[in-house]
Amino acid sequence: MVSVFNIPKKKREVLVADRDVSKRDERIFSLIRERGAMRLLGATASAEMAEAIGRLHATHPNFSSAVNYILGEEMLARQKNTAMCGLRILLHGAPGVGKTDFALTLADLLALPREVISMSSSQASAQLGGSEEYWSNSQPGIVWKKIVQDTHANPLFVLDEIDKTPANWGDPLGALYQLLEQKSAAIFCDKSVPWLPLDTSMANWISTANDVERIHPALRSRFTEFEVQAPSENELINLAQRLYSGLLAEFSLTNRFPEELGMQAKTVLANMSVREAKHVLRTALAQALRENRDELPINGKGQSATSRRRIGFL
Repeated sequence: MVSVFNIPKKKREVLVADRDVSKRDERIFSLIRERGAMRLLGATASAEMAEAIGRLHATHPNFSSAVNYILGEEMLARQKNTAMCGLRILLHGAPGVGKTDFALTLADLLALPREVISMSSSQASAQLGGSEEYWSNSQPGIVWKKIVQDTHANPLFVLDEIDKTPANWGDPLGALYQLLEQKSAAIFCDKSVPWLPLDTSMANWISTANDVERIHPALRSRFTEFEVQAPSENELINLAQRLYSGLLAEFSLTNRFPEELGMQAKTVLANMSVREAKHVLRTALAQALRENRDELPINGKGQSATSRRRIGFL
C-alpha cells in the first residue's frame, strides 16, 4: 500500500460567511480521516502478468507496438518490485481499428479499478479536475473521487475519443496538463478541494483518438503515441473466432457446440463490426439451442448493406 495524501491535523479555517464551503470541508475532512491516506497498488508486475499481456499479440495483432511497450513497462516495474503505474498511452487511427476494445481488454487484464470517460460528451473541466469550491454545488472531479473514495492508488482512466472533446464549454482537457506530468501529478489539487494535495502520479491513462492532429501538441507530448492500422482480413477472421469462443465460455456452451467456427461463418462475421458480429453470434447460438441444432445458422443471408462492408472493430 502507498500513501496518496497527507491527512491534515485539523480542518482548515474558512470565513464564517462561507457556510457551504465550511460544511463541505467538514464532510471531506471526516471522509479522509475515516478512509485514511493509504491505498492499494494493483496489477503487480510479474512473469504471469507479462504472459497475460503477451497474449494481446494474438487477440489484438494490430496493436503489437503498444503491446511491446506495455511489456517493457511491466519489466521495468518488475525490476523495482512494484506495480503497473503511470501508463500514459495515446492510441490513434481510423474508426473501427479496435482502439476502445483494446483499451477495455487491457483494463480487464490488469484488473484495476477503471473509469471510462467519453470525451465527446464532456462539457467542462470540472469532470476531471472538480468545480470551483465557491460554488454552492461544488463537487470533486472523477480523478479525486476514484483515488480518495475508492481502493487503489493506480486506477486506470480510459479517455475515449479525446480528439472529439467539445471546445465550446470551457476546457474539459485542462486538468490533464497537470495530471499527465509525473511531478505535477504528485501534488494535484482538485478545484473543489484545493487544500488537499493528492498524489495522482500512479494513475494509468489510455486515450483513444481518430484524428490525432486535433489534439494540442502540448497535450500530445505527455502521451506515448501509437498509430493503429486496420486489422488484416486474416486477423478479422481470427477475431470472429475469439468472439465465438468468448460467447461459448460466457454461456457454458463449450461442450455443446464445436470449438471452431466454420470458415464460411468466419468469413461472414469478418465483414461485420464487432458489435454486429456479437449480435449475430448470440442470436445464432440462441436459435441453435431452440432448434436443438449442433451448428450455428450463420450464412450471410439477409445482411444489411452496412454489415457487408468490412468494418472490423468498433
